[in-house]
Amino acid sequence: MGRNSLRRSEQSLVATFRRFNRFYTALIGTLSRGYLDTPYSLQEARVIFEVATNPGCTAKDIQLHAGFDQGYLSRLVERLTRARLVRRIKSADDGRAQNLFLTSAGKKAFKVLNERADRQARQLTTHLNDNQMIELQKALQIVHRLLDSEAPPERINIREQQVGDLGWAFYRQAAGYRDEFGYSRVFEFHVCEGLFPYLKNYDPKRDRMWIGAAGKQTIGFIAVHHVTDRPNWAQLRWFFVEKDFRGQGLGSRLLEEAVAFCKKTGYEGVFLWTVSDLVAARRVYQKAGFKLAEEKEECDWAPWAREQRWELRLGQAATDSYRPTRMPKK
Repeated sequence: MGRNSLRRSEQSLVATFRRFNRFYTALIGTLSRGYLDTPYSLQEARVIFEVATNPGCTAKDIQLHAGFDQGYLSRLVERLTRARLVRRIKSADDGRAQNLFLTSAGKKAFKVLNERADRQARQLTTHLNDNQMIELQKALQIVHRLLDSEAPPERINIREQQVGDLGWAFYRQAAGYRDEFGYSRVFEFHVCEGLFPYLKNYDPKRDRMWIGAAGKQTIGFIAVHHVTDRPNWAQLRWFFVEKDFRGQGLGSRLLEEAVAFCKKTGYEGVFLWTVSDLVAARRVYQKAGFKLAEEKEECDWAPWAREQRWELRLGQAATDSYRPTRMPKK
């Protein structure tokens, strides 16, 4: 992407960001005189929330967590103290600091604010169907993760295939490799070629698919499929990890899950097809013990690279070390 294109993209992002801020602040009423039809401003409501959810916190704690200006926060705490919503107790650890607690009136105010905030969120989303709610939740989680550098990474789990996963895997492989590596439409056709045999000849004893998920977001996948033209061998298919989640070990975990399944099932070996320009993926294969077995002179969807077949021979060394991934409780 050229410098001019990057500049245009940045300007577009800034404009979109500011437009959304204007929309959202109006949507939830942050500019109203009383937040959520209460006597309290948005800033006062935030201080009440911080003290309610972290009893005994100090003004410095609130400043670090919520980003208030120190002088402004001091005036807010003083105002809420005079209103008998907050009480201050001298800290036993630091004589210069004061621990903050809600009074009985402060707890009642927090209860009203909290209930009205929940009700507002429900009212704003009540018109959404189930799929739209899931989409909105994912979008909000992504925004939080991208903008908050201190947000803890979401726990990544591995589960087995559910309805809809295969279609999603097909879409993400085709679109992902097009966007990141510039693969042509031929690659989409190539991926599609493996879908029908997998569905038609699926054998639950010999075939399996695993999904990497962060919360409800699908971020990676891999599949094992028996092949009729090579008895007692399995083929790895649709191995993919979303770009934003690479470098966290998910790719290795998915590959280990697939290889362990192949060993337990009794396959003599497992192979996969890849492309020579996928350097990071190749390192994962090599680390797992795969060896280059064949290399074609060209690749139809990436003319600058070569299509490669990598193999891992298992023989009779299958062990009982495979433990199926536990399905999450509903």
